Amino acid sequence: MTEVILGTPRFRGRVRRPQVLVIGGGLAGMAAALAARRSGASVALVSEGAGVLELASGCIDRLAVPLASLPPEHPYRLLGLLGVDAELAAFRQALAEAGWPLEAGGSDGSTHVITALGARRPTHLVSPGMAAPPPGEPLWVVGFRGLRDFHPAVVAAGLRRADPGADVAWGEIELPGAPEDVHPVALARQLEEEDYRRQVIERVVAIRPPGHTGAALFPAVLGLSAAGAVQRAFAEALGMRVVEVLLPPPSVPGLRLAEALRRAVQRAGVDLAIGARAVEARRDGGRVRHVVAEGPGGRVTYEAEAYVLATGGLLGNGFTAEGREVREPLFDLPVALPPGEWADPRFLPAEGHPFVRIGVKVDEQLRPPGYANLFVCGRALAGYDPYAEGCGGGVAVATGGVAGRRAARLVAGGEPR
Repeated sequence: MTEVILGTPRFRGRVRRPQVLVIGGGLAGMAAALAARRSGASVALVSEGAGVLELASGCIDRLAVPLASLPPEHPYRLLGLLGVDAELAAFRQALAEAGWPLEAGGSDGSTHVITALGARRPTHLVSPGMAAPPPGEPLWVVGFRGLRDFHPAVVAAGLRRADPGADVAWGEIELPGAPEDVHPVALARQLEEEDYRRQVIERVVAIRPPGHTGAALFPAVLGLSAAGAVQRAFAEALGMRVVEVLLPPPSVPGLRLAEALRRAVQRAGVDLAIGARAVEARRDGGRVRHVVAEGPGGRVTYEAEAYVLATGGLLGNGFTAEGREVREPLFDLPVALPPGEWADPRFLPAEGHPFVRIGVKVDEQLRPPGYANLFVCGRALAGYDPYAEGCGGGVAVATGGVAGRRAARLVAGGEPR
């Protein structure tokens, strides 16, 4: 992978001294870097890649189960739900300032998106153009022939199954050139080309049911970096509200969110190095003294005052596993493992698989045992199941925000409370 330095570097040379170093460039790492920088610290972020955002929905879940059902070591128990909500609100504000206004949930804290099976899926912060229309609104589902994993008849059937009285129609067009296998990301980029988009819109307008009002549902491929402009072009041509339907990975909305986060951290003044892997750390007593990152440009030593670990869990390569032995490779932090069997023989048990809760145990400040200036966030944390509990994005944003803020407070001379 090529190392990419985004923005104007504030730290140069083989030894760099930001006040806070964030290790990991996924959702939690980006949230940590934003929070630390907005709290006044100078910040650098190093990341081998962009995390798993392209596999995500582009929306931020909060919690799908009662708070009382969560185990004591759950990150939400450590932060408190009021603290979680404060971090989600700060994150939403930062992205809005960067030009990506996430929609918040209603009075119950949730809103919905529509999936490729026609189900209404609850979430908390919704990417622009993806909030599901209210029940009862007439819907027209539009498909692009050849597009992977999207079949308008299936979406329409799912919507009718959930609401038998719903007014749902569907149609499908052949794309210019009649491609047989269309990749969602490639189509999203093509739709940003004005001439191609005009041809597609003309074909969609030609099949619109006469007199149909309400919302037009499209697969979530209406543009990548210029998604807002593409969505508006379709809406204006049709005279209808346009809503995107969530597709399986690779996720165009996830890529849009990753791009918005990069804009936000650059706007905030974070040094962002993508393609640089943290390979070595030195500890002296209870403090991390430096971290060495290695990229195509060579090795760089970061001598920060505080560090945030956001490298992910088992699925994000934050841990290494051999048999039943799991290690955190950079700091050699102790990893909490489940007793007994790690997996349930059922495919999708309601209570989740025990191995999903593998991670690093931390104190109420999100610090691992024995460390004064190291904070851990996101999927590297132990004690939660983002899938069964519907809290993956919320934990990443909230723990990332808190870790970054506490790291900045430590640098400013105030021990994290």
